[in-house]
Amino acid sequence: MEDCKRILVIKLSALGDLFHAVPVVHMLKTHFQCPVDWVTQPEYVALVNCHRDVDRVIAYPRRGGVGAWRGFLGALRARHYDLVLDLQGLFKSGLSMGLAKGTRKISPSSPREFSQFFAHETSGSLAQTPHAMDRLLDSLRHLGISPADAVYPLDFPPADPLPGRRPRLAIAPKSRWPAKDWPMEHFIACAQGVRAQVDADVVVLGGPDDRPAGESLVKGMGGRAWNLCGETPLIQLGSQLRDVDCLLCNDSGPMHFAAAVGTPLVALFGPTDPAQTGPWGEGHAILRPPPGPGGYPDHRSYKQPGNAFISQIPVARVVDAVVEKLTSEGKMLREKRGV
Repeated sequence: MEDCKRILVIKLSALGDLFHAVPVVHMLKTHFQCPVDWVTQPEYVALVNCHRDVDRVIAYPRRGGVGAWRGFLGALRARHYDLVLDLQGLFKSGLSMGLAKGTRKISPSSPREFSQFFAHETSGSLAQTPHAMDRLLDSLRHLGISPADAVYPLDFPPADPLPGRRPRLAIAPKSRWPAKDWPMEHFIACAQGVRAQVDADVVVLGGPDDRPAGESLVKGMGGRAWNLCGETPLIQLGSQLRDVDCLLCNDSGPMHFAAAVGTPLVALFGPTDPAQTGPWGEGHAILRPPPGPGGYPDHRSYKQPGNAFISQIPVARVVDAVVEKLTSEGKMLREKRGV
């Protein structure tokens, strides 16, 4: 396409998937040099609004009845788009594409729920890896655009300064699903092991429901540790994580915030597959237990109770990875930022 005056991108959820879409939208903007609008779910509007390349964010009405849908349709159909890209591949994203005014409508390379029937064409599958971002890049390849290095042009709102001093270790010990959570006693033992080798302060990050876990971790540290769970909105994590030298976490939202702002990262994976949904790029320390006799658990088993699989990651292995980040990459990061 040579003459493209406005683009609509549809990526509704979830948090990690939106982070994977951020560089793709940047590549579209860089190539076509035209305004880009984005349809997403209401809970992610604040995140998409942080994207410097997005001109307008349209909230998809997950609930709210006739009035919400009337407002959505009015916003969606207020402009004509030369290109509409469904990067989700579900019925609701396909429906949004079908309702939009667009000259060329493209479905992703792995559409589901008959979402491709709302499109004029479907991207071919040319991804070299199973990673979610690589599959999103198929839409660019379909357009003849060569993927570039991932860039995250996100301007997060400022947050209050973090307590303590550098080097500073952040720990996000909880995710949405218990099967993805390394045991709290492991996090406590790991933090103590790191502190025995590196004179680091510790901050615990998470939502309001994570405060009890944060209190347990802070108590186990015995000083120079702060429980910040629930004290700042999720969207301010990006600003907070710019001020830490390493993040230790499960497969969760904070992991993607850290990857986007370039914070050294140690991520622990259990049933979910980092080859599919892990942080994109190199330099991340990603730890996962070895497969059992029957291989790895099914990727979707993270919704099942119990965290026996991820519990197999040894504490000593995690301590070594965190110490490496704090003493090498963390030092380089502090020098670069002048702190």
